[in-house]
Amino acid sequence: MTANVFSKEPAAREAGVFLFFVLACLITWSLSVPVILAWLRREVPSPLGIACVGLSAFGPLLAVLAVAGPRHRLREVFTRWKTPVHWPLLALVTPLAIHLVATALYAALGGHPKAWFHPPLNAEHVAALIVFPLGEEFGWRGFAHAPMARRFGAVRGALLVGSMWGSWHLFYSFTPEAAGFDWLQLALSMIELPLYALPIAWMFEQANRSMAVAIAFHAGGHLDHLERGAGHDLGLHAAHIFVLAVVALFAAKALAAAPRVVQSTSYRTQPS
Repeated sequence: MTANVFSKEPAAREAGVFLFFVLACLITWSLSVPVILAWLRREVPSPLGIACVGLSAFGPLLAVLAVAGPRHRLREVFTRWKTPVHWPLLALVTPLAIHLVATALYAALGGHPKAWFHPPLNAEHVAALIVFPLGEEFGWRGFAHAPMARRFGAVRGALLVGSMWGSWHLFYSFTPEAAGFDWLQLALSMIELPLYALPIAWMFEQANRSMAVAIAFHAGGHLDHLERGAGHDLGLHAAHIFVLAVVALFAAKALAAAPRVVQSTSYRTQPS
């Protein structure tokens, strides 16, 4: 009887990913509304609005806490850290390497990049470097990765998590520069984040699903944030997508060649 009960548990957890995604979006989008309304009116957001948009980054984390369920599931999400140090280091520098190669390709084709490195320039950028990886990765990789990989396979599962990740950024496509909705920014999120999800997934699996790797990769993307220099430079964005797609292709092949993820250690048929 115990085996039958626990054999149904993975399916329930896969269904929980959808609830997690909906809740993460609702939390993040709701907290973003005050600032968006100010931008639409071409007004300076209130201090409360700024605080809310900062808290919005924690939507995925709060959603995990709401839907994760048993304590052993929370332990799986929050306590997987141990891995050889080279994996977090590789994860941290990979986004920087992708951006550098993309910029070099753009320059070789006749483009004129404004900069070759786009580090945090102010307190807001530094806060984003810390807050967004911590607020997001316990959700996308810590919670959603394993059930999606088990249900759809490592490659399709990673792409689906990446698509959820991109969709979650919907309200972040409202920008003060556009005084409204920036369709280019949304399109880039929906293209780039599923592609980024593949090398993250490969490193995450190689590192025994260490959250240090997921957080380091995400932080690397903020340490050298291409958007700070690219703006609406379509040539540089195209070069970036091309290089990223090549990296994602190699990551997908490596993921497909690895044994398929059937269950994680906490899914074994034993009471919690």
